[in-house]
Amino acid sequence: MKISKKLILPVLFLFLGVFFSQAHPFYVSICQLNYNEQNQSLEISVKIFADDLLAGLSEEGHTKLYLGESRESEHADEYIYTYLKQNIRFKVNEKAVEPKFVGKEMEKDVVWTYLEIDDIVELNNIEVSCYLLTDVFSDQSNIIQVTKNGKMKNLLLSKRETRGRLNFD
Repeated sequence: MKISKKLILPVLFLFLGVFFSQAHPFYVSICQLNYNEQNQSLEISVKIFADDLLAGLSEEGHTKLYLGESRESEHADEYIYTYLKQNIRFKVNEKAVEPKFVGKEMEKDVVWTYLEIDDIVELNNIEVSCYLLTDVFSDQSNIIQVTKNGKMKNLLLSKRETRGRLNFD
C-alpha cells in the first residue's frame, strides 16, 4: 500500500501536536554555551521544563516558588542559581570557572536561565560536569551544546555519564 506524501505531513503534525500537548514523557535539559570572542565570555542558556526544575528545587527543600506567576517567591532566582551552580560545573582550558547569574525568563512550561562566564580570552577546551535533575529522574538527559566561531559541538550527559569534554583546536 502506497501512502500519499500529502497525507504524511498532516498526520505527522497531528501526532506531534498530541504528543507535545501531554505531559512530557521524557526528561531533558539543554545547556547552550556560546563563546563570544569579542566580549571574551561564555554566554550560557539553560532550558529546563518548569515542572522538572520545581521537582529538583523541591528536593533541595525549596517549595512554593510559583515560577512565572505573580506570586513568585522573591528568592526563586537565588534558589535556581544555587541549584545550577551545584549541578553544572565548568572547566575552561583546564581551569575551574563559575558562571554569574544574568537572569531567567518563562516560556510557557519552560524556564530559560541565563548565565555568563567572563575573562575567557581563548576557548581551547571545555569540560562540563552536569548532574541536573539526575537525582530526581533516573532517565534524565542533559544536552550540552557549545558554539565557537559558528561551529557547534555537543555532549549528551546522563546519570551514567555526567562529565564530558570538548576540544576546540
